[in-house]
Amino acid sequence: MRIGFRTIAIAVIVVLVLLGGLWWRATWVVDHLLHTDAPKAIAEKSGDVYRLDVGRVRFNPLRRRIAVDSVHLSTNDEVNARRPRPRTALRLQFHQCTIAGMHLFAIIAGRGLVAASFGCADVTAAAQVPPPLPVEGNEPDTAIAPSSARQTFYIIQQGMRLPKFAPRLQVARIDFPHAALDLRLSWARKAAARFQLEHLEWHMTDFTLDPKDSLATSRPLFSRTVKVAAESFLARPDSESAVHIAAFTANLPDSSIEIQGIAFAPTISDSAFAWARPYRRSLLKGAVGRIAVRGLEWGALALGEGVRARMLQVDSLRLDVLSDRRRPANPTRRVRRTPQQWFADLERNVSIDSVLLQRSEIAYRERRPRHRKAGVLTFARLNAVAVNVRHAAGPRRAATPVTLGATTYLQNVGRLDARFEVPLDALGFDMRFNGSLGPMPATSLNAFIAETFAVRLAKGQVVGISFDANVRRGVARGVAVPRYKDLSIEVTGRGATGVLGQGGVIGGAARGIATVVGNATELRGDNPADGETEPRRGPINHTFTPDQTLPRFLWVSLRGGLMAVLQK
Repeated sequence: MRIGFRTIAIAVIVVLVLLGGLWWRATWVVDHLLHTDAPKAIAEKSGDVYRLDVGRVRFNPLRRRIAVDSVHLSTNDEVNARRPRPRTALRLQFHQCTIAGMHLFAIIAGRGLVAASFGCADVTAAAQVPPPLPVEGNEPDTAIAPSSARQTFYIIQQGMRLPKFAPRLQVARIDFPHAALDLRLSWARKAAARFQLEHLEWHMTDFTLDPKDSLATSRPLFSRTVKVAAESFLARPDSESAVHIAAFTANLPDSSIEIQGIAFAPTISDSAFAWARPYRRSLLKGAVGRIAVRGLEWGALALGEGVRARMLQVDSLRLDVLSDRRRPANPTRRVRRTPQQWFADLERNVSIDSVLLQRSEIAYRERRPRHRKAGVLTFARLNAVAVNVRHAAGPRRAATPVTLGATTYLQNVGRLDARFEVPLDALGFDMRFNGSLGPMPATSLNAFIAETFAVRLAKGQVVGISFDANVRRGVARGVAVPRYKDLSIEVTGRGATGVLGQGGVIGGAARGIATVVGNATELRGDNPADGETEPRRGPINHTFTPDQTLPRFLWVSLRGGLMAVLQK
């Protein structure tokens, strides 16, 4: 009996020692991975720019889980500032994290850390993307040459090394259900954009970090699926405007983004702006039902190589532009950017195969002194397709232009087809535009004319309008051909000064006389006129000024050609 009891006691002691050794081994592996190897790998991979600090780690082998109080990733600003190309400044904080469903024997046998899940109760992240460095030059065929997202992520993730005692990290699911992100994007011109996501969710599946597995290494963030979702957050593209977004979803392996419920408007009210800047101004408000991006190269975006995508789709855009001309002109004119300048100011490469705009509407409103309401030009049922949207950061050069074809209905009545060709990397403001407007009642334009001028169209029919112009170094030259019949005006006097703006019998008589004289001596009622076989053609000749927006430049260019025909 003594021999049997002694044998059992020895066996129990051996088992306890063995279990203790196995527990110590597993604990040592986990502790060494989190407190030594992970911080070392982050520092080496970032060139000592980033520092990883892991808080208290509690290992429970019976429940096969690890509890981590906190994980902090910070940026060494001094080291980062000395780099030829500074990295994005990061501050990441993970709290109450748990690794569950661990395979203990895989850890003990030195096969790596394998677990069912990893998650944190609370995650906060702040990132500030530095301005890009000045670009001396890009090769046209490589600056925006497409490459797969898988290849780009492989460039980012290659060279990752793991210790011999844990040659593989594998987690079936990673979840951060409560995360907040503050992203700031800086530009070389000292402007900045800010995106604040307060309700962010991050989900990943089949995370596998194995240097021997090239397929896993090339996956975005080493995972089979990576999905990021956010609801109701705010973005500030500049200091004077804000964008509210209802929902955002990004899928890295699918190279896609979907944004829904977008509303953008100035951050300051119109009355407050009038007090602060009592000059003429344009007020832009709008909404977008949905934006979808397909074929987006996340890796190129992360590497600072710019935006590369296969398709950008914009659905249900509603844009409202108000030009308030009741205020005096600003003695210091605001400088507006041409399409070439706008893309140059992005300071990053852009390569998008196609842009699709559908089911949209744009309204231009102009408010004049002594008018009760703004005149409105509406471009309804707007659909457009742009192809070959290409821009290379750096010195400008001749390149294949982006082509844009659009179809819309002016005042929701007359069909307008237009085509634009814009070389985005041209040295100056160059473009070509042409198009045609179909039949519509001339009186449909009174929603704009009657509230903008002191006249209204009494009758008339627009048969059609065609136009074609080239813009070279900011000068538009071309021709506009309006075809119409039975056009006549009525002087309303609205907004006019002097006798035309007076009420009563005298004012009414003056407006009646002005109507008769205007129709008889100033307005050409038909084009082509009786006896003419060809319509008159109006020359387009207008020079861009830095205070003009692109829509106003196009409108003034066309207006000059049209008025040359309308006026006798």
